Amino acid sequence: MVIGIVCAVLAGMLISLQTVLNARMSDAFGAWATTTLVFFVGFIGASITYVLFHGGTIGQIQNVSPLYWFGGLVGVGVVFCVMRGIQLLGPSVAISVVLISQLSFALAVDTFGWFGLPQIDLSFGQLIGLAVMVCGIFVLKRYQVVAPEQQAKDQVERVS
Repeated sequence: MVIGIVCAVLAGMLISLQTVLNARMSDAFGAWATTTLVFFVGFIGASITYVLFHGGTIGQIQNVSPLYWFGGLVGVGVVFCVMRGIQLLGPSVAISVVLISQLSFALAVDTFGWFGLPQIDLSFGQLIGLAVMVCGIFVLKRYQVVAPEQQAKDQVERVS
């Protein structure tokens, strides 16, 4: 369990780092060029890791449900949408919204047993936890300090 928690914490940190780096890169290259470059570099990194550590068997590819092949396309949407969310909302608010939407969808997957996973009952406490997180976004946004020149830039972007 400890290893799982450590992996989850690292994933959270890496996701936040990746999305901020992607948003900065997007300022220079544009959103779709950045998304393409991110996946290309990721493909190279994953390929090298696969060769070095033999992480799985690609030979069993025919045994995978065709539905699961769309995971890569979903990843394109994730990278693009989070990158734009950070550009428009800032990292703390955008990542908070992402976390709440992830948790909401994960609760739905658990509750309905989608994708062949075991069904887990939704509790009132889980709903309260989700509501507290939503309130947290409003608190983060309400007390977010933004420089006046950045506010003007944000207002121009919203009008455009």
